[in-house]
Amino acid sequence: MVELDAVRAWHHIAVARWSRPDDEPPTPEEQSIFERRTPKETDSPYTDPVPLLPVAQLYVRDVPGLPVPDGMDLLQILWCPFMDHDDDIPAIHVRWRRADQVTALLSPPPEPPVIELDDYWPAPCVLHPEQVTEYPAPTQLPAAVRARVDAWQEETGHHYTEFAVAPGWKTGGWGVVSSDFADAADPPRCGCGTVTEALFTVGLSEWNEDNEGGWRPLEDADADDRKGYPPVGDPTMINLGGEELQIYHCPESYEHPPVTVRVYRTL
Repeated sequence: MVELDAVRAWHHIAVARWSRPDDEPPTPEEQSIFERRTPKETDSPYTDPVPLLPVAQLYVRDVPGLPVPDGMDLLQILWCPFMDHDDDIPAIHVRWRRADQVTALLSPPPEPPVIELDDYWPAPCVLHPEQVTEYPAPTQLPAAVRARVDAWQEETGHHYTEFAVAPGWKTGGWGVVSSDFADAADPPRCGCGTVTEALFTVGLSEWNEDNEGGWRPLEDADADDRKGYPPVGDPTMINLGGEELQIYHCPESYEHPPVTVRVYRTL
């Protein structure tokens, strides 16, 4: 476990330290916060429901094509700060709301005093959504098309997914249907039996290593030369063991619970 206040304080210190000389040692106060941030082996102190951690808040006005129920224009995604759930997947909660009804903001908002790991706390950041075209992963392609893709990869030395599957955090898309339990062409199914649709992906870096596929925004072309924290391509600092977490929704009813899948790799 780790104190949430210490995680937040350490984040602000890390941001500030980038403006100081590299050889300047941390202050006693900074060192104290660093030690408090170190996880301690202990059982969860909770036996009752705990406040959830906010992960993402998206408005229809900012994200074209965002799936929401009729009359709703705001999507909120939260998760449990502990991983003691089935398959070690964070327990996800999806909320669709009307922005004009979110008026009485809680200050301060409820939050757990400790979380399992600091990697589960999303560093605050502002979204700059960009609409892009994503193509199916190889296993989702018709056999004839996949054969042509294989031939193109062999001829050029490129990997299809570098260009076809958008990396990073995203809404919609085709979903990357590959995990520790499944490697199939179909997305997971809802409890009602309906094939689900990709809603949201908690991704890894916002672009591929060495910018393979060219997904890095032009505004961040100099990202490798920028000093700063968090890294430009990883603003949330979320780390789920090097995995992506994909959230799917049921097209039959928004009242059906979301389906989550952890993904070790993109196809």
